[in-house]
Amino acid sequence: MAFKHPLFLFSILGLALFFFESLNKYDRQEITVTLSQQERLATLWETQTGYVATPEQLNSLVTNWIEEEILYQEALKLGLDDQDSIVRRRLIQKLSFIAESGPSEPADRSILQNFHQENLDRYTLPERYTFRQLYFETEAEADNALLSLKNGKDFKTLAKPSMLNSEYAYNSELEINAIFGIGFFSRLDTTRLNLWQGPLASGLGFHLIDLIALHEEEITPFENIQGQISMDYQRDREENARNNFIKELTDKYTITIELK
Repeated sequence: MAFKHPLFLFSILGLALFFFESLNKYDRQEITVTLSQQERLATLWETQTGYVATPEQLNSLVTNWIEEEILYQEALKLGLDDQDSIVRRRLIQKLSFIAESGPSEPADRSILQNFHQENLDRYTLPERYTFRQLYFETEAEADNALLSLKNGKDFKTLAKPSMLNSEYAYNSELEINAIFGIGFFSRLDTTRLNLWQGPLASGLGFHLIDLIALHEEEITPFENIQGQISMDYQRDREENARNNFIKELTDKYTITIELK
């Protein structure tokens, strides 16, 4: 039979090899190591080691990069990036950075002044308090000390040692609660100045408080925080750029949320 003839078998084998080689060529993906990529590798090496890469070291860096690129491309083909939360977060971070890092020039003084006026709530200090405090381990000790204070005894002779300061200046409600515990400020009578009050319980023990002064809300002048305003302005621009970028992308998608 014809298919048993050696020349016929050789032809079939040649055609098969040609076919598979054609498939391989068609599937082959080109990897180009550009000059700019080589420069980045050399710069990264110099940054990490402090030395300029030799030709041999640069060749090794390029070889390693090619190996990594091949593994990366093959991993993508296999879908190894799918449902990987770490890869997902990293890609989101990189794209967000691209969205936020558009070309921008430093804002001039008038723009920053307008930004300051439009966002005064961000630069307004809340009500703050200056006060003394005495610490006691038990409520009974605090009651006795309060009675002694009413009888004219010097508060300095009644103080018990603790990790707390004996006096605090310009502290807001938030800061007071941070020192003594959540809810402590609400138990203070802020209308009583220069009068000892308590005992007030905290997570540490019991306290007598003497409010020395109430400091009203105060807008921080532009000149005092111009640097902070400049950073806030730039941060807002970046956030707005990111939000606009996401909105434009979202408009390209049809969102469906499956219900139970």
